[in-house]
Amino acid sequence: MRIYLPEVKQRKGEAVPYSFKGSLADFFGRDEFPCGGELEVELSARAGGDKVLISGVLHAFLEAECSRCLQPFRQEVKTDFQESFVIIPEAEGGDPQALAAEAANELSVSGNYLYLNEFLRQIMILAQEYNPVCRPDCKGLCAECGADLNRTNCECREDSQIDLRLLKLKELKN
Repeated sequence: MRIYLPEVKQRKGEAVPYSFKGSLADFFGRDEFPCGGELEVELSARAGGDKVLISGVLHAFLEAECSRCLQPFRQEVKTDFQESFVIIPEAEGGDPQALAAEAANELSVSGNYLYLNEFLRQIMILAQEYNPVCRPDCKGLCAECGADLNRTNCECREDSQIDLRLLKLKELKN
């Protein structure tokens, strides 16, 4: 995914729309997303002075594992983004330390293309849920026997789930 900067600069502040659609493996590599998934990005780019502002929506579907029942499911990731990139003129023999310090403080681009793959990969990773669940009412696995509580009832006895250190408290209830 790339944006041709001379085209954006030529429009003088007018938004230039871009659309990218395809598989996650095509954009980010098979190592990153071996199970596949789809990605759709709608964005606009506009140039102003020495900066390029991009804003848009990232929408992806990827294979995930439920953090409660460990079953695979299709997770939807949707997020808005907006970022400003500083256009750095291509310098011959610039001071490497100064260029590194400048790049560390703000996103920058040099040359005729703004490559978005790494930027959008990071946006997508940050937008994913930390503990994804297949559905909001997922019951998960039994802590004793490991049965999937969404599919079967637990075969464990009720007494075996009580912590032995708290058994005296059960007597107080009666």
